[in-house]
Amino acid sequence: MIYLLDGKETYFLSKKKNALLDDSDLISENITSFDGSLKTSFSMIEVLNMCNTTSLFSEKRVVILDNPYFLKANAAPKTTTKKKKQDKEDINTLLEEYCNSPTETTDFILYCFGYDADKRTKAYTTLKKYENKTVKILHFSQMSPYELESLMEKELLHGKYHLTKDAFEEFKLRIGGSTTEYYRALDKLSLYGEKNLDYEDIIHLIPTNPEVDLWKFGNAFIQKDYAQMMRSYYELKETENLPIISIITMLASQIRNIYNSVVCYENYMSENEIKSYTGRYYPMKDIQSARGRSSHDLLKLLSDLATLDQEIKRGITNDVDGFELFLHRSCN
Repeated sequence: MIYLLDGKETYFLSKKKNALLDDSDLISENITSFDGSLKTSFSMIEVLNMCNTTSLFSEKRVVILDNPYFLKANAAPKTTTKKKKQDKEDINTLLEEYCNSPTETTDFILYCFGYDADKRTKAYTTLKKYENKTVKILHFSQMSPYELESLMEKELLHGKYHLTKDAFEEFKLRIGGSTTEYYRALDKLSLYGEKNLDYEDIIHLIPTNPEVDLWKFGNAFIQKDYAQMMRSYYELKETENLPIISIITMLASQIRNIYNSVVCYENYMSENEIKSYTGRYYPMKDIQSARGRSSHDLLKLLSDLATLDQEIKRGITNDVDGFELFLHRSCN
């Protein structure tokens, strides 16, 4: 069988790969991996020759092609020279020949770790043509915030974990909407052993990440929580060594998301209409986060940030002094 495993949700992706390798008839000598990420050093003929090789030790063989370049977004047809076009057609001709008549004792896994196989590529079209015949396409996409939160509540309850309300909110923040990070965090809770957890336990057990700290900083800024804002700011600047320009970019992005929801709300759009227009899962939370700031106020903040960004890049303003002055003025 030929398998295409792809997607950005790496926890379930790797779990499925390991499940395919966990076969009692399979020995380690019959597992072969190839690096498909580099066009210059990759040979499809070599990979398929291995797929067609008969083992002397056991009947079952697995051939893994890691990160095949011809299934990535930049592999979609863009060629102009005849030679490059011929190279691309050769791979797909070979792939189609194998899909049409694969080796029964070999599992061939095309493993796109952490990215979606591009449906525009010829290779994907070829694999899709043989889906449910000789090919299985298994896609692992990230869960929506609602789906992930529902999964967390169910599994924490099943594991008999009891988190205080603020502990659960911090737990959600620290996994950053990632199923992979959720299961890593769950492993840490399992090793800790204690089932009744409070806010301090979560801070101690689950490491934070820059995205979470950036969100806390931006949220405190919008809500004019000066103490929390400066605490988060110094963590970003001193502990995580993020450049000021990166912090400015993030803050502008967060304000822009809130602005989009607020301006829709001011124009009497329904929650579903705002969701459709902005692409935000929880636009009403954006509106609550604004704490009464109008779209005009938010647009002024974006304008001031854009001006500051240009002054820093042109050397007119010192990045640290200019940004800290902006923070003081905006929160007072």
